Amino acid sequence: MHRFLPEKLKEKLPSGWNDTMFWTAALSGGKKIYFDYCCEFKTPKSYQPKVKVAPEFQLSPENIKFFYENGYLGPFKLMSEDEAENLREYLLNSVVNTVPPQVDRSSYKFEETGNIAEDLLPESNLLTEEYKEYFSERFKTLNRHLDNSTLLALFKRPEIVERCAQLLGPNLLLWRSRFFEIYPHSSGTQWHQNSNWLYENMRDSVVNPSDSSELFQLTCWIALTDANKEKGSMMVIPGTHQTIYPIQRGSTLTDDNNLHLHSFGYGDIDYPIDNTEKKLIEMKAGEFFLFTERVIHGSCENTTDSSRWAVNFRLVKTDTRIYTEEMLEKGHKDTYHNVKNLCLDYWKAVLVRGEDHFGYNRLLK
Repeated sequence: MHRFLPEKLKEKLPSGWNDTMFWTAALSGGKKIYFDYCCEFKTPKSYQPKVKVAPEFQLSPENIKFFYENGYLGPFKLMSEDEAENLREYLLNSVVNTVPPQVDRSSYKFEETGNIAEDLLPESNLLTEEYKEYFSERFKTLNRHLDNSTLLALFKRPEIVERCAQLLGPNLLLWRSRFFEIYPHSSGTQWHQNSNWLYENMRDSVVNPSDSSELFQLTCWIALTDANKEKGSMMVIPGTHQTIYPIQRGSTLTDDNNLHLHSFGYGDIDYPIDNTEKKLIEMKAGEFFLFTERVIHGSCENTTDSSRWAVNFRLVKTDTRIYTEEMLEKGHKDTYHNVKNLCLDYWKAVLVRGEDHFGYNRLLK
């Protein structure tokens, strides 16, 4: 359909949508839309690990079956609580509170009006000065492994990578990382799920695997402080990764669904969250767990007097293309955040295991 339309109209249409996404929007009168690429999740023919690893990192077929049925695995121990606290202090003082070298506020512009987010998500972020400052500060917590060797070494730890390889395969790329703080006495993270990060651009997916229905990406979430029911524990709704759900456009967030100070602000996932059992992933500082972003997940509020800190990072198979050529050449249009011309010259993927036989992504040397 797109090829028959004028260029100006094509620029406003979500070219990354499939038929299910278009029909859902059309038949609901625009009340339901997909926030990310819609596809079903394939179950593998075998639950055997994809690679052989050292015994201390070995996953059993039962572990892998559990992951495919529930969408997560763990937690596992990575380091002692004292080591986690020392790492948190270092990262907070030497990384999170510093401006990364890749950030240049002149390298992106805020888009005041006329983007697809206004049509699809009119409740999305308003361009207040406070919001602009929040977005700029966000860079301090994003992809800092590209300029900090301590953080990169953390993400290469075999306790993590060798377990991920048994689920994804031998060749792995790190493509994004981020710090997360939940302040004392503040709400948690809103329920959400991702597949191909279509929501960022709202036209084309950021993450482009060879098959979106297969497991192609894992997120590793590392607790730098204790994370429990009282202090911002992660939560998942097991089994919801089997499909991607649309959102109720313009709906009022329920108390149970409105979980985060910096919430996504787009409405409720079209899923009976209030009537569904949630799984708390309570963790000690120094532990981590793995999950697919497809599973509906969020976090509890923090009712304590201290911040909950965590860092996560995302691994993909090497046959996955991150960002389109247009995004890399002309700059990323992060429509959901009302930003355009976001320069990606500094961005690179990192080969953390195996070999890259595809060459789809720029690699950190």
